[in-house]
Amino acid sequence: MKKLIYIVLTTLLLVSCTYEDETVDPTVMPPATTIGANTFGCLIDGWLYVGGRYWDYEVKEGTHHPLSFVYNEEEQLFTAEVRVGAYQTITFKIEHPVSGKQSPLTDFYFDDQKLEDGKVLITHFDTRKKIISGTFGNDGQLTHGRFDTTYRQLK
Repeated sequence: MKKLIYIVLTTLLLVSCTYEDETVDPTVMPPATTIGANTFGCLIDGWLYVGGRYWDYEVKEGTHHPLSFVYNEEEQLFTAEVRVGAYQTITFKIEHPVSGKQSPLTDFYFDDQKLEDGKVLITHFDTRKKIISGTFGNDGQLTHGRFDTTYRQLK
């Protein structure tokens, strides 16, 4: 019985763990690249938030996802979720992405705080390699945003 309790508790701890990659510097904006480097950074009210340092372990897939960009080709819509702290998340949507053009940036949330919608300039969108890169911001709190990541496609 003690072994069973130990196994159950250990499994629960592993399922709910947040992992940290200490090679990602949260004090430096990542470079603007277009290679699928899985980087993200932006300023909100002048404070820097960088993705890629923290992630949740997904037991069913056995993988980690510090940046989650999912593309719905039918709706031409990206849904993004980026862990920027052990307990902080940024989420947003990119509508109708086209490489070299601006797209609407909507439903931007920093944790549970809704921020003003903005624009994203798609600097690279490769559907074969599943890479999307861009710069983004709005006229208010959100400035100097950039990302370069691989994405998953809805089936």
